Amino acid sequence: MNMPQFYVVDTNTIFDLHYGNLLQITFRLPCKFVITSFIIRELKNPPFHTLSSMGLLVEKLSPDGVVELRDMMGRYEGPSYQDLSVMVLAKARNTVLITGDEALRRAAADNSVDCHGTCWLIDYLANQSLISFSEAIAAYDLIRKNRRNPPFDECKSLLTKWRQRQKLE
Repeated sequence: MNMPQFYVVDTNTIFDLHYGNLLQITFRLPCKFVITSFIIRELKNPPFHTLSSMGLLVEKLSPDGVVELRDMMGRYEGPSYQDLSVMVLAKARNTVLITGDEALRRAAADNSVDCHGTCWLIDYLANQSLISFSEAIAAYDLIRKNRRNPPFDECKSLLTKWRQRQKLE
């Protein structure tokens, strides 16, 4: 039996999925989503207890991870302590970080952490047939209407692909 893939997510991703009405269905993917204990307090709408009941997992950083996090706080001005905590976790787990935060994405690139954004996750949902490509486009539109800004370049190329695939639905 294969172990599920774990992805580390930040609050931006969770908020994007919330505004795109995709949170519940996202937890039907054949993977697990993890946050650090540092960002629980940021999750008010949707509340953490709701996310936890859907399957969102929480991990504490190891003592070495906390030291690394403190070191990174001195190196990066843009991302917050909470933001950098998810990057440290993704690095420690050697897994993908899903975020739309540009400052965090740059820090992840500096630290060789593989990083994707919300549209990549929406594409995953469509490729797993949990949503249609028309629904992917509608979700992206909802996210943007709620003044959320997932990574532009990633979304632009995926929107083109979704529109082509939408014609085949």
